[in-house]
Amino acid sequence: MRGYAWAFAAALANASQDNLRKLASNRVKNPIEIVALSELFNVSVLAGLVWWSGKMGVFSAYLRRGELMALAAAAGWLKALSAMMLQRALQLTPLSLCVPYLAFTPLWLLVISFFLVHETPTVRGVIGVCVITAGAYMLNANCGPPSKFEKSPRIEEGESGSFRRQMSSRGALDKLAPANAAFGWTSIAFSAEETDAFREERYTKYFGFVGRSVARQVSTLHANPGSLITLAIAAVYALVADLDKLGKLHSGDLLVFIFLQRCFFLALPLSYVIVKNRAAFLVFRSFKVALVLALIGLLDIFTMYSFLQSINYIFTSYAVAAKRSSILASVLGGAIFFKEPIAKRLPYVFIMLVGMSLILLADADRH
Repeated sequence: MRGYAWAFAAALANASQDNLRKLASNRVKNPIEIVALSELFNVSVLAGLVWWSGKMGVFSAYLRRGELMALAAAAGWLKALSAMMLQRALQLTPLSLCVPYLAFTPLWLLVISFFLVHETPTVRGVIGVCVITAGAYMLNANCGPPSKFEKSPRIEEGESGSFRRQMSSRGALDKLAPANAAFGWTSIAFSAEETDAFREERYTKYFGFVGRSVARQVSTLHANPGSLITLAIAAVYALVADLDKLGKLHSGDLLVFIFLQRCFFLALPLSYVIVKNRAAFLVFRSFKVALVLALIGLLDIFTMYSFLQSINYIFTSYAVAAKRSSILASVLGGAIFFKEPIAKRLPYVFIMLVGMSLILLADADRH
């Protein structure tokens, strides 16, 4: 019970972090700046913990170990990349359509483990992969077009004055269109609805019902690009999980290794902010924005600590399964805090969670 209590605490913290990231994306437009500013709080707290526990000497010794530095750098930079990608995905697509695709992390682990460590997936694992894929397919097929609450900034950009001026400057191209053309070149190039209809018609002509279904999937993903980004993030998480395991095996002090890793994490986005836009630090003048950024960083530490505590009592696979229940909590948060319509999405989120659990339980059986 203690193990599951810690794991579900990690899930709740992770879901809260997802919702705060979505909120931060509405306040700070550059995802790199959000990652850098929130990670400042994270690294500051970890530095205080390392100093308070008298482990600065251990940290200095780790700086001279090449293999640990390489592992910490690789894991830290990949985590920074995934954090920036997630911030961008949350800017482009509703929370309830992004976060469920993190359920693909165990799927990527099955694939990566097969090629890197030659682990053969079990029957239950293969079934779990199929269930997750089916759930994601149905979630994407039934999400529908973005509502007024879900307009992508990329879509809204088309309503800006600069974009309209660019469109009007193309009027000369329309004069070059054939005389019997139903539309000018501009309308063919810039009408998403016509492009989607044309794609669906062509796919249906050549592939029938399956083609029409695939065409609708492509159109929906085009309208919600954050889902594709999150799918890629799931793959990065799988790589990071293996690197974290190696770091835990090669380091004698997990706290110091995590601090070293987060220093590398912070280095890239912070360097970008210092070079490109030092004015980004002015957001700390707003107490509300500063509080959101601080909570993102602090919740990240709590999530990590709670998960590490949970695996002291239960199998890692069970702890991961419980932690990934944060997907459901994040989707509910999207409905409560950002007015996202999720009634039609919840059944497919549950399907993806079931598939994920099958994969994790199959991994537990193997060990």
